[in-house]
Amino acid sequence: MEYVSQKTVTILERRLGLMHLFFFVLIMGYMVGVRLILEKGYLAVELSHGFVSATLEGNTYSMGGGQSYAVDMPELIGPQLESNALFVPTTVATTRGQRQDNCTDPAQPCNADADCMRLPPLAYGLCEDGRCMQLGWCPRENFDVTQVTVLQNLRDLNVILAADMHFPRLGSDRMSTEDGRKARTSWSLSSLIRRAGVPYATAVSEGLVLSCVLEWACDLNPGAAPCVPRLRVFPLAQNASFNAQWATYHQVRDGPETEQHRDLHNATGLRLLFTSRGTGHRVDLYACVLQLVMILALVPIAGTIADTIMTNVFAERRHYQEYKNEMTPDFSDVRAKVEQLEQQTQASQQKMLDYGED
Repeated sequence: MEYVSQKTVTILERRLGLMHLFFFVLIMGYMVGVRLILEKGYLAVELSHGFVSATLEGNTYSMGGGQSYAVDMPELIGPQLESNALFVPTTVATTRGQRQDNCTDPAQPCNADADCMRLPPLAYGLCEDGRCMQLGWCPRENFDVTQVTVLQNLRDLNVILAADMHFPRLGSDRMSTEDGRKARTSWSLSSLIRRAGVPYATAVSEGLVLSCVLEWACDLNPGAAPCVPRLRVFPLAQNASFNAQWATYHQVRDGPETEQHRDLHNATGLRLLFTSRGTGHRVDLYACVLQLVMILALVPIAGTIADTIMTNVFAERRHYQEYKNEMTPDFSDVRAKVEQLEQQTQASQQKMLDYGED
């Protein structure tokens, strides 16, 4: 049978003591400097997303064909493709008065009828003036009938944002830019472009897709200052323009009959996507206890590392191993002799009992 007992050995070795102190300081530095100060491990943290409502206001004009045109908000804001977003057309090409008819398509050049697609009733394989005839909305888009206007002076247009934020797990009240806190809610379009780091002329001429994020970093401890969001803007598609196309339909009376016409708009402009996201933090008892348990669990590691290096790396490792693990003598023969004497004693006592009975 093998017996193992705990043994404490005190070794007066300066190098060993300095090594143990080094690892102890390293562990405590990590827990205090990194976990508590940098990462703020004593805080409960919650990530959340809110809602943003965006509107556009201001007065400006557009230029096309040497003339200026006043524009208002319905013209400034293009079709809403999704919520929490705005599309501001900066360059618009409009083909007015289109109607259903057979006309030549500039996108389909030809030299003979055989070069054109035959697909009745859309196309009958006819070539006219170097272009294929096809059923569609006529006249087609071309430089002769399409009017191009460019929006001017974007600096006078402002984006108004109303956002909210809530951290339900930390039990905070719902916060909003409309509840009296001193939060900025208005930004000019030119400032958004500047924050994205894109040249103003490029954004106007080629269009741009911007992610506009209202970031909330909220201290939810009692007595903390009101949480105010800040706006960050990122370009989502570098060197890529954003285009949108839509049509407005109207009826034109031709004698007793009416015919449907449309105005086709092809626009390039600014696509603004708005989000509200935040991080809330608060001192938490559970997080504090967790950090304390981690400290208590990591502190003994310093002694374990020092002990391992002492018994495997130091030049005197054999002496350390001998002091640490001491082999005691084998007492199995002595125990056998003791058991034999006990048996003899019991036998002698039994004989004496038997003699007394006789």
